Amino acid sequence: MSDPAQNPGARMYEEFVAIHTVLRRGTRLVVDAYERLADGHAVDTATLTDAARWLLAFTHAHHKAEDDLFWPVLQELHPDAQAQLKELSDDHVVLDGRLNALERAIGDLDGATTAGRATGGTDGARAGAEAARQVHQVLDAHLTAEEAVVEDLFPQVPAPDIDRLREAFIQGSPRFGLHFLFGLLDDPAPAHGRDLLWENFPPQLQAAGPQMTSRYEDSKQGLRGGPREISR
Repeated sequence: MSDPAQNPGARMYEEFVAIHTVLRRGTRLVVDAYERLADGHAVDTATLTDAARWLLAFTHAHHKAEDDLFWPVLQELHPDAQAQLKELSDDHVVLDGRLNALERAIGDLDGATTAGRATGGTDGARAGAEAARQVHQVLDAHLTAEEAVVEDLFPQVPAPDIDRLREAFIQGSPRFGLHFLFGLLDDPAPAHGRDLLWENFPPQLQAAGPQMTSRYEDSKQGLRGGPREISR
């Protein structure tokens, strides 16, 4: 892997992996919260539905950026990798099916809460937990395969193309749940990638850092069973 300090493409790859860390952590939080709910424990269902919907939007936007811009650029630069990149794009179709099942489960959870029925320990909560587990499993496998394919390709992207890629990258992800990016603060492993991402955010978003950190901590507490009771 090239030195990110000397190679814009290598730097971009670190940002790419940092976004993958966000996706993995977001799905894990949603799975854990749904499993607690399925077991009848106290979970803030408003936070759970908000976080799960963010996860759906975040994932779809990231994949759209890949399909519309990342993969075409990499295919042009690396014709010998076209089959692998097409396979990664095809994986998005499979993942969409899992995401749609989770979206239906979120709607069922919203409906049960609005109707005033307890949502903990119900068939709907268990179905939601299973849908979230399926998303986590398929997404994690996809991200692992993706990282192996593109690790050696990104560093060879010419500097003039990096700005185009980064624009889709930044516009297609943080706006859907910037507070979750601060989950990276919990994990030192992708710290450099997080810092690189942060440098690319508009000044007004950088200024909102303390509020975003607070929102992330509030979300984490609600998803992990804070003092609030299950919504009824």
